[in-house]
Amino acid sequence: MVEMAKYQGRFYNEIFFPYLLENDINHIIHLGDYFDRRKFINFASLKSNRDDFIEPLIKNNITMDLIIGNHDTYYKNTNDVNAPELLLFDKANIEVIGSPKVKEYDGCRLALVPWINNDNYADSVEFLLTADAATCMGHFEIEGAMMNPQVMCSHGLDHTYLKRFDKVYSGHFHHKTDLKNIRYLGSQMQFTWNDYGDEKYFHIFDTETLEMTPIHNPLRMFEKAFYDDTKETFESIRDKDYDTYTGKFVKVIVVNKDNPYWFDSFLDKVHAASPIHLQIVDDHQHMDLMGDDEIENVEDTLTILSKYIDGLEIQGKKKPLNELMTSLYNEALDEHTYL
Repeated sequence: MVEMAKYQGRFYNEIFFPYLLENDINHIIHLGDYFDRRKFINFASLKSNRDDFIEPLIKNNITMDLIIGNHDTYYKNTNDVNAPELLLFDKANIEVIGSPKVKEYDGCRLALVPWINNDNYADSVEFLLTADAATCMGHFEIEGAMMNPQVMCSHGLDHTYLKRFDKVYSGHFHHKTDLKNIRYLGSQMQFTWNDYGDEKYFHIFDTETLEMTPIHNPLRMFEKAFYDDTKETFESIRDKDYDTYTGKFVKVIVVNKDNPYWFDSFLDKVHAASPIHLQIVDDHQHMDLMGDDEIENVEDTLTILSKYIDGLEIQGKKKPLNELMTSLYNEALDEHTYL
């Protein structure tokens, strides 16, 4: 999608690379899912990646270690066929990490671990238990970690395999969260509605102090507008800053609509701002009256599915069914990322 590519380009051109150059940073460790779609990439996305990321990388003599994530791999049970190795093989400044290894950065040893699957599980676990490094970075799916504020991951690697490290940093989940010594850094940009309201960061790792510093990305791709004409005047509706909706995905939450003319005028101005996609939602939950804690407790789709499965009176274990529904749900999100 063109507007999403522009959004990502703005992040790289206005925020990310200027920060790296200003602070004399010349190496990147990418924690996986460099590409989004597991089975294909379109030429427009490939060109945007070249123009907004690869060329600035080369131009400024910046190197990168790219850890394979699950979205980078064609098959689910092996990393052998993956997009980074096939599409970036000719980039001398990029090393694709397709198997676990320890690398040294200015005297700091880091254990780097790509996506773990059936094919590499045994080797990966052995590496985690023996690697000569105090800090680990990878693309992990950890049982018990929070996938988002409402949903806990019910499957994946046992976190005790990582307990020997002082600190573990992982990609994979978009939401920043902690579990024991493991920190999911979260995505550096908004990609889906699940990222709405979630502050986004990229991170700077200090090889001397071993501290990880978050750098805020203020750019947003998803906006909500709560419409309630019982609390506004026509002038206040007219004079809103509608430019904030330009080139974004917008949901208008209709709390109260007592004056159809005012509402039509409001929608005309939203449309005139040229959002990518506009969705109008009647607010049956009165979210404008809820506190932040109450809004956070509104259940999402995965939570509802999980509770439904837990309530089923069936023979056999429910966990595999829960894992299947979670996998199908995430695959559906992958296919309709921007809707």
